[in-house]
Amino acid sequence: MKIGLRIKATRELRGLSQGELARRIGVSQPAASDWENCRSEPTVENLRALAVELDLWFEWLVTGRGTRDYDPNQPQPPEFRTAPPLPADERDLQAAYRKLTPARREALLDFLKRWG
Repeated sequence: MKIGLRIKATRELRGLSQGELARRIGVSQPAASDWENCRSEPTVENLRALAVELDLWFEWLVTGRGTRDYDPNQPQPPEFRTAPPLPADERDLQAAYRKLTPARREALLDFLKRWG
């Protein structure tokens, strides 16, 4: 089974739409559609975000080997987990930030540095 099919099957199992999954990891819905239809593959960073968001083992997502569902009590290599899932408000901020142009990102970061 290809990566895109593993993404689609798990997304559907989790009850998420393509748009919702894309929003949660900060990409466009067409990008998620392209992955699921095997027209393109996610970057490593997007694969990590997908693994965390869909609660999967990174190795299973990339290769199809091993256990699918992430369980911190299972003896599998945790080095592929980047961090615990972000709270919803932080995911929303991250998704909004990723949609900004580079100039707006810089302006926002300058504002936040001065504000904090």
